[in-house]
Amino acid sequence: MIDYHTHYVFAAGILAISACLSLHSFFIFMVLQSQFMLRRRFPRATGVGLVMPSILMAAVPLVVSCFLQIGMWAVVLWQFGQFERIQDVVYFSGTTFTTLGTGKHVLVSPYCVLEPMEATNGILVAGLNTAILFAIMSSIARRHAGYEDLLK
Repeated sequence: MIDYHTHYVFAAGILAISACLSLHSFFIFMVLQSQFMLRRRFPRATGVGLVMPSILMAAVPLVVSCFLQIGMWAVVLWQFGQFERIQDVVYFSGTTFTTLGTGKHVLVSPYCVLEPMEATNGILVAGLNTAILFAIMSSIARRHAGYEDLLK
């Protein structure tokens, strides 16, 4: 039988995923806006002058978003009192979010449901980040039909 506390933990995980994905959506919006601004301000940019700023202007906000999400999950986990030190909960959250999973810390029931929820959040965000970076590179390649053009 699932008790009330288990429902509370599960609901906290769902809220954490929702908050993290909302935050990440905002960062994706910022990345797309920065790409449009870059193309408008420097329409003739090519080669390294186009690729480097495009990737950096996308990757930095996406990484910041990931770190913020790891921090958000760390706060959720900290609230349930499963860790003695803040360093431990941040480390656990980082390894769970990235699906590295060292096994150094293991949550006990009913809190263990938060581990796969955070890992799912991290996998989804990694996929979104890959899609955004791929779309940016595809857009650059489409604008420059010949690679010789791009590398000038």
